[in-house]
Amino acid sequence: MRRRLAAGESWQIFDCGTDNRILACTLDVAEKWAGLGLINLEMFAVALADEGQILVIEGGHGYRVEQIDLPSSIGDASDAEAFAAALMATVEIHPDLNSGSAIYFERVSRVLPTQSVGERIPPERVLGAWVTGGVDVSIFSTRRIATLAPWLDGDDIARLQHSVGRGESRAAEPATYSESEATAGSGLQVLELAGRPSLAEFFNEHVVDILRNEDRYKMMGIGFPGAILLHGPPGSGKTFAVEKLVGHLGWPCMSIDCGSIGSPYIHETGRKIATTFEEAAKVAPSLVVIDEIDAFLSAREDGGHAQHRVEEVSEFLRRIPEAMQHRVLVVGMTNRLSALDPAVVRRGRFDHIVEVGMPSAQEATDALRNLLANVPTDPSIDIDAVGCILAGRPLSDVGFVVREACRLAARNHKDFVGKDELSAALSVTSDRSAAPQKRRIGFV
Repeated sequence: MRRRLAAGESWQIFDCGTDNRILACTLDVAEKWAGLGLINLEMFAVALADEGQILVIEGGHGYRVEQIDLPSSIGDASDAEAFAAALMATVEIHPDLNSGSAIYFERVSRVLPTQSVGERIPPERVLGAWVTGGVDVSIFSTRRIATLAPWLDGDDIARLQHSVGRGESRAAEPATYSESEATAGSGLQVLELAGRPSLAEFFNEHVVDILRNEDRYKMMGIGFPGAILLHGPPGSGKTFAVEKLVGHLGWPCMSIDCGSIGSPYIHETGRKIATTFEEAAKVAPSLVVIDEIDAFLSAREDGGHAQHRVEEVSEFLRRIPEAMQHRVLVVGMTNRLSALDPAVVRRGRFDHIVEVGMPSAQEATDALRNLLANVPTDPSIDIDAVGCILAGRPLSDVGFVVREACRLAARNHKDFVGKDELSAALSVTSDRSAAPQKRRIGFV
């Protein structure tokens, strides 16, 4: 075995060279998989390690053995179809298995769950994430899949959709509609943001409703939705909200950040800005999401701005108003509204500037209820009390508490999350937004 590729609490995946991998696990894990009818226990060999008896199974030359949320490079559509077959074969045996956290073992065409407690992710989202390299998108969001996985053509995507199209999963996908429907906005459902009702109301009024009723709005002189700027402290949930909006619309999305358009060469950044907006216009309706927009559009009057930086700001100021005419929705995010160039915050560039603050106790509670909705829990848990503790904390803390509680329940071999797991998860979730204690530097 050359090196370890992935590991959990009771399993590991090793690279053996010659395009072969080995899965090693504890006896109780192998017995659990065998008991679920997913794999034959006789296929394992016994090995000895410092921790005691370990079982190993060879993946086979050319076959995949990997965490499904960390897939290796995908060669072609046949790889995706093989994974879809394994996923659905597993779901047919046990529909309630947590296939969102699992190992793909191609040789037996099965997905082996590594966590019994946690949110059950629908197979269409599991498959969508696998083919796109980890993006949370349904395989039925055809336009987004085509953009994120260009190696799949229309027939490939249709076959993958058909492979997971059994049962009620497709009907339950709110962001699923055809390409013509995506263009017109018909069939678009109301957007829901757990823990962010005010922001959801804003998106529904100023984006979703306009797209659903374009003809009616056109009669009153209202065209495509204007650009939106979200501002607020780090961790307030701006990125979470934008990701949900992108997933809900199902449109191609172009992201702009320092990594995507930054360049040490003069004029190169401006060229990349123009190219991004032009590409978005070609696949419209689409979105352009600008993260940390203050890095590009800070005030031009500030000292130290070179001429090429002024040109970059000017390029943005020209492209943002034009985007609406090309059916491109621009959404920007910043932690420092005051640092932006005054021309950016004028009407006509960003029509809507929305503050996103830290969640209240009620918003934290709503987010908790949403995250725990698909997780087996002790009914005596006081979710309201937990929400009060997390009030004013980043929404990411709410998600971490739920994930950590699920991990602790699985580690303790429990089938549900109880008070003890939530309390323990809260105890290790410190408020990082609070002022850090001063550390003394010196000699002891």
